[in-house]
Amino acid sequence: MIRPLRRNNGFTLIEVMVAILILMVGMLGLLQAINLSMDVNLRNQVREEAVNVGEGAMNELRNKGFDNISVATPATQAYNYAPYLVQSKIRGTSRSYTVSRSSTVISPASGVGQPVTKQLGVVVQWTYKGTTYENRVNAPISTLR
Repeated sequence: MIRPLRRNNGFTLIEVMVAILILMVGMLGLLQAINLSMDVNLRNQVREEAVNVGEGAMNELRNKGFDNISVATPATQAYNYAPYLVQSKIRGTSRSYTVSRSSTVISPASGVGQPVTKQLGVVVQWTYKGTTYENRVNAPISTLR
C-alpha cells in the first residue's frame, strides 16, 4: 500500500501569529524611540528659543549705553528691572518665557581715569511639561571715569 505524500510547504496559523507578534514588539519599540526623539527635539528647540530671548534682552540692556543702565542706590546691591513675558511659537504652539534683568556695580570708580564696571544679568524662565527651567546670561561692561 502506497501512502499519499503530504506536502507541508505553507505556514501554519500559529507560525503566522508568532511572526506577527514579533513584528509588533519590534514596531512598538521603534515607535517609542521615535516618540522619545521627538520629545527631546522639542525640548531642545524650546531651550534654544530661551537662549535667543536671553541674548536679545542682554543686547537691549547693552545698547542703552553705560550711563543709561540703572543701578541700585547702595551701589553694592543689584538693581532689578520689572520682569516681562515674551511669547514665542514653536511647532504651532505658543510658549511663554519670563525675562528678569538686573544690573550691579561690581567696580566703582576710585579716581579719575579709573574704570567703572557693571555686571548685567538676564534670567529667562520657562516651563516644559510641568518642570521650570532657566537660562542665565551675565556680562560685565566697563567705562573709564
